[in-house]
Amino acid sequence: MGRALAVTLTAGPLLLTGGGLAAGAALQASSGGAFSTPEQRFGTSAVALKTDEIEVGSETARAGNPMPDVGELAEVKIVVRPGDPRVPLFVGIGPKAEVEKYLRGVSRDEFVSAELSPFKPVFHRLPGADRAVAPPSQQRFWVASSAGAGTRTVTWDKTGGAWSVVVMRMDGRSGVDAHASIGLRFGFLLPGAIAALAAGTVPIGWALVARRRHASGRRATS
Repeated sequence: MGRALAVTLTAGPLLLTGGGLAAGAALQASSGGAFSTPEQRFGTSAVALKTDEIEVGSETARAGNPMPDVGELAEVKIVVRPGDPRVPLFVGIGPKAEVEKYLRGVSRDEFVSAELSPFKPVFHRLPGADRAVAPPSQQRFWVASSAGAGTRTVTWDKTGGAWSVVVMRMDGRSGVDAHASIGLRFGFLLPGAIAALAAGTVPIGWALVARRRHASGRRATS
């Protein structure tokens, strides 16, 4: 009885954890390799679209202060498709303070909040010049970025800190029209599932071997 209880207490949580991670890995794979939002269209007559850290609730999302979150365990993937394929775009992620310094005095729309179902974002317009002082691709503070014609994809292993995402025209002029989606890819799901399931089978295997030895010993003495 004691051995069975010990095996249950040891193997049970590991097998449950492994099963949950395996289910998450399967769902992530069936979603194209990442948990992504539907593509949404964003447009502005300003120079840039900008958002800081986003806190997501059950029905709403809003810009918030940076704090540790599950996203720090994931690789962020942002896909931006231009409304006009002839207009090269820039997509970048950088430290919030550096981004705001770069965009100071430049017109921009900053994300405030959004209703999630149906999705309806609210941006706040900050007035300013109709062109950035220098093209965004010339700045060195971006931790991840992509620039050019056609669909742009940015991937980044998120870390702690205050970060901002910016979408602009590559030449820094005003007028941005883009379709965008954001996703999170958790690379630990499949390896974690394999490790947990393997670890969970060890005490079960040990219990089976011990049971067979005990049975063999009883037959030998009878």
